[in-house]
Amino acid sequence: MRLAKQHIIRIAAVLALTAASTSAFAQSADYRRGYDEGYAAGQRAAQDDRGRPGGGNRLRVVEAEYGARGAMCDARRAVRDEVERSGGAVRAGNGLCGDPAPGVQKRLSVVYRCGDSESLRVVARENETLRLSCRR
Repeated sequence: MRLAKQHIIRIAAVLALTAASTSAFAQSADYRRGYDEGYAAGQRAAQDDRGRPGGGNRLRVVEAEYGARGAMCDARRAVRDEVERSGGAVRAGNGLCGDPAPGVQKRLSVVYRCGDSESLRVVARENETLRLSCRR
């Protein structure tokens, strides 16, 4: 009887450890998938830029990076889409290109130009909203 009880306890411990590691793996996979999606979006945005010298718009997003030191993703395409949809308002958040630095305060840095003017750089912390505009 005592031996059977010890085996049951061991099996329960193995099951608990397996469940915990599976949960940690699932969370890790979600973070990685978000990072990979952001990277792929950045690559597509870079390819889009090659075919559009002026971009056609007056306001042109030159670069956009979201993340924390050492863990950044290219948010150019998402920022461009937000600018077109909202008229210039862009919220800094994980919806841009995933979460490149889980558990760390991130920032969004955007470089844009208005026509042929000099580039402007604006920065916002996570959950803040940037307003990109060509109005003086």
